[in-house]
Amino acid sequence: MQKCPLCNKKIREDAKFCPQCGWDLTDHELTPLQIARIQEEIQDARFRAMHWHVAIAAIWMLAAANILLGMFARDEIIPREWDFMLYIGYAVLFIGIAFAFYGDRYRKKQDRLKMMLRDRQPSQ
Repeated sequence: MQKCPLCNKKIREDAKFCPQCGWDLTDHELTPLQIARIQEEIQDARFRAMHWHVAIAAIWMLAAANILLGMFARDEIIPREWDFMLYIGYAVLFIGIAFAFYGDRYRKKQDRLKMMLRDRQPSQ
């Protein structure tokens, strides 16, 4: 099975068009309309990657705050009952790591589309 270069959906080897997005899979130079579509997809992937990075930064700051609260509670700087915050901080940290891997797919999509655009540009 091969993958569509635009939407990354798995498709049959003998397919000429992607059933998901309609992308022409034949090996030829790109038309101006296809180039414009790829550039729109690159911008969309960049926008989505930026949003994921902002969300991940907020999650990691929340994790750091919870871990610090838990550590201060263990040292009895703040009430001892707050030591559970350490475990919540670790849980939020691991969620942030999972989201980082999930959000990284947009950066990979952006790189893949840029490479496709570079490799199949019409000759001048």
